[in-house]
Amino acid sequence: MADKKVKKVIKKTVNLSGKKIEKASLALKEKKNRKIESKKDIAKVNEKLAKKETKKAEVKTEEKKVVKKKVAKSAKYELSVDMRDLLKAGCHLGHKKSKTHPKAKENIYVVKNGVSIFDLPTSIKFLDKACQFVFEACKSGKKIVMVGTKRQAREAVKRVADEMGLAYVTDRWLGGTISNWNQIKLNIDKLNELKDGIEKGEFVQNTKREQSLIKKEISRLERIVGGLVKLEKLFDVLFVVDANFEKTAVREARGKGIPVVAMVDSDTDPGVVDYPIPLNDDSVKSVSLIVEEIGKATK
Repeated sequence: MADKKVKKVIKKTVNLSGKKIEKASLALKEKKNRKIESKKDIAKVNEKLAKKETKKAEVKTEEKKVVKKKVAKSAKYELSVDMRDLLKAGCHLGHKKSKTHPKAKENIYVVKNGVSIFDLPTSIKFLDKACQFVFEACKSGKKIVMVGTKRQAREAVKRVADEMGLAYVTDRWLGGTISNWNQIKLNIDKLNELKDGIEKGEFVQNTKREQSLIKKEISRLERIVGGLVKLEKLFDVLFVVDANFEKTAVREARGKGIPVVAMVDSDTDPGVVDYPIPLNDDSVKSVSLIVEEIGKATK
């Protein structure tokens, strides 16, 4: 009997120990499963955080773009001249009443001693609009050409264009400069080649007569296209000092769809150009003032 009791006790202990072992193994499995689940959870959380960060970064970039656009839109050119400067330069003086164009009368303030006097507040508004257009065009990478072939404008146009690195025409507007640009570009390339050849000494072997002919050809091309050598392609904006005097250039530009900014006197229809500046275009001081202001707007 004693042996049977001992056997029962042993069996119970074995069973109990087996249960304990089973429970312990289950607990380990649960721990392992929890570890696996926790790793997966961490990965999911990391993915969510990464997505949130990318979204935040995208939002920030979009906000920066919006801010840049707003800054670009809000960036405006501020005139460096006022009505007093225009008055001192004689910008208010137009032509005689008999020469005043009917469509220019809306920009005339009064006729005094038979001379039309421009309304300077209106003139400065037109100047501001023109400068703003030139400023925005140059900021967007467009090329502008300054034209002033009349005696009063040549010096100012050449000086300002050289200072600002702009293309210009001061000797004579060659008919077909816009409508026949391919031929003008060939002349520009030829001028550049001849200049380079002289600098490199490529014509030293030539006779004196040939060298003199080359120099004459260079001087001829300088008069025609010397101010346009910086252009690689047809320009985008045309500025002229006197729309009436430079009517050939204005007509070609309008025919090609190129915007024209121009000084227009009282004897000129302001509607022939896109951005008229109704002012005196015969006075050297007046021309210099406006050309310099347009030049500043190209920065």
